[in-house]
Amino acid sequence: DTFPSYFTATPIAEEASCSGRAPLSVPLSVPHGTTVLALRFLEGVIVAGDRRATEGYSIAERRIEKVHAVDETSVMAIAGAAGPCMEMIRLLRVELEHYEKIEGLRLSMEGKASKLAGMIKANLPMAMQGLVVMPLFAGYDAKRQSCRIYKYDVAGGQYEEAEYYAIGSGGKDARGSMKKIFKKDMT
Repeated sequence: DTFPSYFTATPIAEEASCSGRAPLSVPLSVPHGTTVLALRFLEGVIVAGDRRATEGYSIAERRIEKVHAVDETSVMAIAGAAGPCMEMIRLLRVELEHYEKIEGLRLSMEGKASKLAGMIKANLPMAMQGLVVMPLFAGYDAKRQSCRIYKYDVAGGQYEEAEYYAIGSGGKDARGSMKKIFKKDMT
C-alpha cells in the first residue's frame, strides 16, 4: 500500500557546524522490513514474512526476522522502519508482562491489539519523518476460542481482518495472490 507523500518523507539528520555556516541536512538510510502476511486456517493462524530489509532500492540485510512472538498466544509481524518496529515489539512484551504481574491475569486479545494501536499512534511524529511502523498482529483469542488478525494504519487505527492480510512493499501482490487461492476453512 502506498501512503500520502507526507507519510513517506525522507528522515533528515542535522549535522552540527562549528564554522558558523548553516548545518547540512543529510538523508538517513534506515532499513525497512518489506512483506509480511497472516492467514487464518481451520486450526489457527500462520504469520510469515520474507527475510530481507531494504534501504531504498538496495538490500540492507538479507536475514532479518520479521515475525516475533509477543507472548504465548500472540505474534507480531513487522513492516516499516526496522529499528522502531523492533523497539515496539520489545516494549509491547514488557507492557504485557507488567499487566500480567499487576493484574494477575493475561490481557485479552482485544486488549493487546488496542495496546499496540496506542503505541503506533504514539509513533505518529516519527512516522511523519519517515520512520513508519506497520505491524500485523495475530493470535489466539481465548474468549472467542478462535484466532484473530489485526492490521493497523500509520495513525494507530486498528482493523480486524477475517481471513488473511499482507502488508509491506509486496503486500498488495501477496493479497492478490491470497485472494485467488484462499479457501474458507482451509486445513
